[in-house]
Amino acid sequence: MRSGVAMRKSFFTMFFLAGAIYLLLVSGGVFPYAQDDQVKSAIKGAMLFVAGFYLSSFGIGRSAFRPVGAFLFIGLTIGCVALGRSEHLGFSLEKIDGAIVCSAVIALLLDRAYSRFGERAFHEAFIAWAFCLLLLTLGYKAQFGLFDRDVRYFLNGPIVYGWLMGVCGVISFHLWSETRRRIFLIAFVLFFIALIWTESKGSVFGFAVGMAFYLLMNFKKSLVLSLGTVGCFLIFNFFFADQILELLDGTRFSAIGRIYSGELSEADDGSVGTRVVLVEKAFQDFKENPLSGIGLGQFSLGEYRYPHNQHLEIFAEMGVFVGLLHVFFVLFSFWRATLLNRAIILIFAVGASFSGDISYLRFLYSFCLIGIVSGGSGLRNWKSAEFSNSR
Repeated sequence: MRSGVAMRKSFFTMFFLAGAIYLLLVSGGVFPYAQDDQVKSAIKGAMLFVAGFYLSSFGIGRSAFRPVGAFLFIGLTIGCVALGRSEHLGFSLEKIDGAIVCSAVIALLLDRAYSRFGERAFHEAFIAWAFCLLLLTLGYKAQFGLFDRDVRYFLNGPIVYGWLMGVCGVISFHLWSETRRRIFLIAFVLFFIALIWTESKGSVFGFAVGMAFYLLMNFKKSLVLSLGTVGCFLIFNFFFADQILELLDGTRFSAIGRIYSGELSEADDGSVGTRVVLVEKAFQDFKENPLSGIGLGQFSLGEYRYPHNQHLEIFAEMGVFVGLLHVFFVLFSFWRATLLNRAIILIFAVGASFSGDISYLRFLYSFCLIGIVSGGSGLRNWKSAEFSNSR
């Protein structure tokens, strides 16, 4: 009886923690401050309390202390220096909070969750939480506009929701690959449909790159499977790609056809043309101020306050040295991470090339940090904790 009570208590603790991490990703930071958005400020404050309570109760893992501490020190030092050159302090503070502080908090929580419950068990809880939110999102959208993209996807806009659904899809496929339990394959299909539902091109591209990488790395020991995957891609490209693109005509995904053919001059409902202009402006800002950048939060082009490319935004606003530090950090974490974490890093790295400002780097940096921490631990690579085994 005790073991059953302990198992239920552990499950609810893990499920609660998975929800907290999910909400931290979507909230945009931990400090209860958001410009003209009191609801987001309240969510940030609540998540700061939850994270502080959990970490004070269970402590910070030794393996996470140094890399996360170094990340916080370097990131906050660069951020404080950058604030001195910013004319938009509120916007700049949100960027630092999201990219640096929130990423560190999420990484610490992930490390504790992996240590206490095991990576596999925690990821099961994470996709269970995401599935609950998928159902809530369906109900919300059914009432206010099921296929109206201007209606929020419950907690998020379509882009962030697409990123998270894509990540949950890859996690589900990995769990199916490890356990061969059909429930995870069904979850993969449902998360993939939810991703397509968002009509977010960047999210779809990120998922495609991350999933393709995962499959190829899984197949690397089998020459037949690897060659078969490449062969299927070539057959699709030469015989079916044009027909698929014709079916997408008239939807937001029709822009994929223009990207595929290189016709990027035409503005469209999915704002591909606009993003090209924004990227060109950011690149011009960087060329004019290569060493120190134009200043944090200083990018501006008409109504747009960021170039919708987080990597280029760092170079444009912070200069070449901070930009290269960003690139090195992502590449180093990718090298250290486990296979699944590498796929997730790729999803967010590609997604960061299409949407969001620097504060959205919390998605990428959180998994970069946990990639460094858990990738070097050896024993955590998809071995469940005693809780998972006892089930």
